[in-house]
Amino acid sequence: MYMTIRHYRVPPSKMEEVVRRVDEVWLDRLSKLEGFESYFVTQPDDSHLTSVSVFIEEEAGRKAAEASAEWVGSHLSDLDVEFLEMWQGPVVVHGGE
Repeated sequence: MYMTIRHYRVPPSKMEEVVRRVDEVWLDRLSKLEGFESYFVTQPDDSHLTSVSVFIEEEAGRKAAEASAEWVGSHLSDLDVEFLEMWQGPVVVHGGE
């Protein structure tokens, strides 16, 4: 498995709309990509979101990360979402389903 973690700054007043778009639009698109395993978004505080996507193989994970960057740029730029960091790599420990 291959994991990508992306971290964003979001204006607190726009957080609800960002989360709605990710949930209703992006997740549907992402889940249809080849090798999709799982996707999570956490809100560590009132002005940040962190997404975690897991794909079966590295190539699929890298392609999904590129698609994510494109989608955020074209669908969330009007909400002043700022990409901060990304980490990628193979999953080395896994538990659960």
